[in-house]
Amino acid sequence: MPKDALHAGGVEHRDVHNAYGMYYHAATVQGLAERGRRECGGARPFVLTRAYFAGSQRHGPAWMGDNAASWDHLALSVRMLLSSSAAGMPHNGADVGGFFGNPSVEL
Repeated sequence: MPKDALHAGGVEHRDVHNAYGMYYHAATVQGLAERGRRECGGARPFVLTRAYFAGSQRHGPAWMGDNAASWDHLALSVRMLLSSSAAGMPHNGADVGGFFGNPSVEL
């Protein structure tokens, strides 16, 4: 979206672009929780997100996204997970063996 696009209340998109992931995650969790109260005896939903922002840790874990089956991507995923934890998203994960390509026997 253009950064100067206007949202409700005259808010520019540039001010809310990164918050979208958190609001999407929150809305999904809220909707499933309401359904869970009605149909599942109050079971709390597990919603894994890939897009998140400050506050998302209240709603569930994050996944770092698809990575390649390589040592470089394994090292990168460890750095991403540690950075995410330090930034306040402690429950997160990555595809350890990679998603794209075939891992070596050693990997």
